[in-house]
Amino acid sequence: MDRRHLLTLALGATTVGACGGRSSTTGGDGPIVVKVADAVRATNPMVAAERYFAEQVGALTQGRYRVEVSAGGVLGDDNRVNEMVRTGQVAFAKTLVSNLSAYDKRLGVLGLPYVFAGEKECMAALDGELGRRCATILYESGLVTLAYFYGGERNLYNAKRPIQTPADVKGLRIRVPQNIVSIDIVNAMGASAVPMATNDILSALQQQVVDGAENNTVYYVTEQHVVYAPYYSRTRHQQSVDVLIASRKWLSEQPADVQDAIKEAGRRTQTEEIRLWALESTRSVDAATAQGAKVNDADVDAFRRAVAPVLREHRGAFGDLATLLPDD
Repeated sequence: MDRRHLLTLALGATTVGACGGRSSTTGGDGPIVVKVADAVRATNPMVAAERYFAEQVGALTQGRYRVEVSAGGVLGDDNRVNEMVRTGQVAFAKTLVSNLSAYDKRLGVLGLPYVFAGEKECMAALDGELGRRCATILYESGLVTLAYFYGGERNLYNAKRPIQTPADVKGLRIRVPQNIVSIDIVNAMGASAVPMATNDILSALQQQVVDGAENNTVYYVTEQHVVYAPYYSRTRHQQSVDVLIASRKWLSEQPADVQDAIKEAGRRTQTEEIRLWALESTRSVDAATAQGAKVNDADVDAFRRAVAPVLREHRGAFGDLATLLPDD
C-alpha cells in the first residue's frame, strides 16, 4: 500500500472520529477498519444483517478488512451520513432509498404509494431492471449499491385513536421521512406531515411534538414508539426499501480483489436480511400487542383512493422508471 493511500485513509479516519465514531486504523499488519452507519437501534434486524455483512467482508478479505457497525445514529442522521459516504468519509451506510432522492428525485419512485403488492413483488422488481436502474443512478451520485433491504409494509400509528378511514387521520401530526413523496402521501391522507430525521422521532413522541408516525412493526417496537403511540393501524400504504451503500470514492481506492469481495458480501447480505426480517416481523406483531399496542386493519381501499392524486402527480417526475413498476 503506498503512502498516498495510507494518508487518504488516515484523513478519513480523523473525520469519522470527529463525527462521533471510532477512528479507522490501518497501522502495521493489522486490518483496515471501516464503519457501516445506521440510524436505527442495534436491536433492529437490519443491524443484524449489517453485522453479517461485516463477518462476510472479514472472511472474504481474509481478515485484511474489518467492518464495525455503528447503529443508533451515533455518526449522525441519515442525510448527514449519506453525504459522508458520498464524499468518502465513511465507507458504508444503510438508509431508506427515498432518503437519497435528495441526490436524484427519480429515486423517490420506490416510495410511491400502493405500487407493490407485497415483499415478493417488491424484491422481484429490485432484483430486476428497476433495481439495476436505481443502482446506476446511485452510482452516478457517488454511491455503490451493495444490497437492497426489505423493510416491510409501512402503516400509521399514533397516540390518539385507532384509524379506520382517512377521516380518522384528520388533525393528526404524523412524522414522515424527509422526502417529498412521503410528505405528500400523509398530507393526502388528511394528516399534517412533519418531516423529521429518524433520530428525533422518539423524543418528538415523548414531548408530543407529533401525534404519531408511520413505519413497519419491527421499527415501531425496536424504537420503543409503541410506548407513546399505542394505536397501530394497517394502512399498508408503502413497501419500505432500504439500501446498503458503499462510498464509490472509498471503494475505488481499494484493490480490485477487495472490491469484488465487498460486492459479494453485499449480495450475500441481501439474502440474509430478507431471512432475518421475516423472522423478526412475525415476532414484532406479538411484541407490540404484549406491550399494549391496539392493532387494527384500516380500510385500505379508502386510503388508496385518498392518495391516488399523489401517485398520478409524482409518476411523471420519475421518467421511464415509473414504467418499470409492477402495476404499469
